Amino acid sequence: MHNTVDEKFQVSPSFLFYLVHAGQVGVGILGYQRYIIRGAGHDAWISTIISGISISILIWMCFHFLKRENTDVTHIHKMYFGKFLGSIFNLTLAVYFFIFALTVYRNYIEVLQVWMFPQISTWFMSCLFLPLIYYILTGGFRIITGIAFFGLILPLPLILSLIFPIQYGQVENLLPILDHGARDLFESCKIVTFEYLGFEALLVYYPFIKNGHSNQKWAHYGVMFSTFMYTIVAVISFMYFSQGQLSQSIWSTLTMAKIIEIPFIQRFEYVVISLWLLVVLPVITINAWCTVRIIKNQFGGRPSIYVLLLIIGLFACSLALDNRKVIDEWNNNMSKIGMYLIYFYIPLLFLFGLIRSKIKKARERHS
Repeated sequence: MHNTVDEKFQVSPSFLFYLVHAGQVGVGILGYQRYIIRGAGHDAWISTIISGISISILIWMCFHFLKRENTDVTHIHKMYFGKFLGSIFNLTLAVYFFIFALTVYRNYIEVLQVWMFPQISTWFMSCLFLPLIYYILTGGFRIITGIAFFGLILPLPLILSLIFPIQYGQVENLLPILDHGARDLFESCKIVTFEYLGFEALLVYYPFIKNGHSNQKWAHYGVMFSTFMYTIVAVISFMYFSQGQLSQSIWSTLTMAKIIEIPFIQRFEYVVISLWLLVVLPVITINAWCTVRIIKNQFGGRPSIYVLLLIIGLFACSLALDNRKVIDEWNNNMSKIGMYLIYFYIPLLFLFGLIRSKIKKARERHS
């Protein structure tokens, strides 16, 4: 099985940096701090680094079998597990990517409802955003890559806003460093894994990267930048808030943005939330595109029909997630599913590929 995507639909390898990073940084960075302190407390920022390193190892595994088979995961499933089991794996993965897109989409709507438009209902918000998502998806993978590029470049100056909370931060809040044991750090690693999910879309869009087999460094750079972002925001948050305050703050990053005072902008967090649409759009569209791509590879037919069905699905499911408690529970379940997927499923494919390759070589030697 070989890469059959026409070169005119492919993107340059350097865009892997934007695709991987954009897939990982979404709504979570606005409030992940209160969750990760449950394990390692003020040492939880160390867990963000450990998790980032583990993700780089998983990306190396992905490239190992993708490079060898030179195709995407939908064909690899059928090669490794046969047509029937391979189809079940494909459909399961399609459902996973849909759930991922829905999770980020619904969380962003909730941020808008809590911080900016408390009177506006979920269905109205959906009617505003879904046509935009539909338009991007029908534009194809190159358009989505462009959105991922601008989703990093345009909001990048917001990093400078972190200077403001540093002024009020207490370095003592981070001390003593390494005060927690391996079990506590592991607990925080499990929680922060949810923030690093998104890179696994690489399994689907790999054939759309020119010479992807020889350019995995860009994917690693993307993870390194995500790790830097999550670590620096965690460190500043731990300095600014006490652990008691953090545990009560749902959107810690936005709470820090509230202290920023600019003469011509009264509520700076409104700027952050508005610009954050550019950050969440790539996450939603990459995962939605993966869902459509897998279903198209599985059943054939026109992608535009699947895109329309996906949009209807996003609308219906977003209405079902109707309060904070339900959304929080949904996020926790998504985090567990994602952790099992990346830490068990990717190594499983890696091992199957190795075993299959050795058996093939042994047969060739005997013949």
